[in-house]
Parts: sequence; C-alpha cells; structure tokens
Amino acid sequence: MTLFDQAWCDSLANEVGGASTLATAGALSILFVVTDTEDGKVAFNLADDGDSLTITEGKLPRGVKADVTITVKEAVLRALWSGARTRDAAFMAGDIKVEGDYGRWLDVVVPAFESSPWAEAWAAVAA
Repeated sequence: MTLFDQAWCDSLANEVGGASTLATAGALSILFVVTDTEDGKVAFNLADDGDSLTITEGKLPRGVKADVTITVKEAVLRALWSGARTRDAAFMAGDIKVEGDYGRWLDVVVPAFESSPWAEAWAAVAA
C-alpha cells in the first residue's frame, strides 16, 4: 500500500467504518489534492451521499466538480494528521487552500474531521 493509492483509500474508508458522516446537509464531495509527494501531485476524493461514504484515488471525472477542494502539501497533511500542527495555523500560513463551498468546509467538514472516528482514522492511515 502506498500513501494515497486505492488500497490506502480503502483503508481510510475501513477506519472510518464506511458510514455516512459528512453529508449532514445533503450529499458532499471533497477532493484532496496533495502536492510535493514522492509521486508528484496526487489526489483522492471523499464522496458521502447521505447513506454511505466512498473514498477513491485520483481526481474526479472531467466536468465533475467537488463541493470542496482542499490543496495541501503532503508534509503539512501529515503534520495535521499527527496533531503536530493545527488546521487554523496551517490555513493562516497559506499551507492549506480551500476552494468551493467554504461554508460547508467550516460547518461540516472541519468539525467532522476533528472528531471521532475521523481523527483516529487519519492518524491510523498516516502511519
């Protein structure tokens, strides 16, 4: 398993339990674009339709846009996952770029990712 490949995405989904945890106000799609990896720029997509969560390697199909797109360097993402850095500090330093529905990012995504089971899942798959 390589960081951000489909096996890694499946592992993250298993850690979270595959349950719908993000779509509290309708379906939600989050695209992570991770830069400065050993493979260059990579991406993975979290899609929550209200019933189930799927996590897939790669960008979305042409013409499909995510509700929220997060662009971040791998080193910053690892620091966030380990707790060595806070989301607010990284955002204020310009190390996290958020595009799309910023309201859903703040109101839905951030609280979900900072709570159980997401916090534990991020830490588990970052190891």
